[in-house]
Amino acid sequence: MLKRLFLFLLLLTPLSTVKAQMKDWAAGFRVGEPGGFMIKRYLPNGRNAVEFNFGSYGGLWGTNRSYQNGSFQNIGFSMNALYLWHRPTLVNSDLHYYYGAGPQFVSRNLFTDNSIYPETKRGLGAAGVAGMEYFPIDAPNLSFFAELGLYSEILPNPFFLHIQGGLGVKVNF
Repeated sequence: MLKRLFLFLLLLTPLSTVKAQMKDWAAGFRVGEPGGFMIKRYLPNGRNAVEFNFGSYGGLWGTNRSYQNGSFQNIGFSMNALYLWHRPTLVNSDLHYYYGAGPQFVSRNLFTDNSIYPETKRGLGAAGVAGMEYFPIDAPNLSFFAELGLYSEILPNPFFLHIQGGLGVKVNF
């Protein structure tokens, strides 16, 4: 009896390899737009997450960009909160696609046409994002992601658009 149980468990071992998977929380860094630090909470349903991002804004796309009666000529600050939908791909269950949206706050120095001194310009808008996240089986606490998105300002300059996206790594815990 013990011999059969051992043989049965031995045969099941290759079928029950540990899969890399989402944990409860993740924290990481993104190189891109916005660039910086992020923290992510995977919700218990396994399909959704809430992500908070803090970092630079305007570093890749739009460092020198026209805005209202002047131009941005520097990198600013951004923070956003995104509600995400996660799904595994059909190709590989360790590769997920996700998409989502949420509010975003930005702050940059605006150089107006009439002044050589910048004024701080703050904006509030909506951010949308879509991306891929890979959970390597050999490193179950890491995930790597690539994403692309768009920021649309609501206040003070409605419909000001800014492309966003980047690459990053997260530690899942």
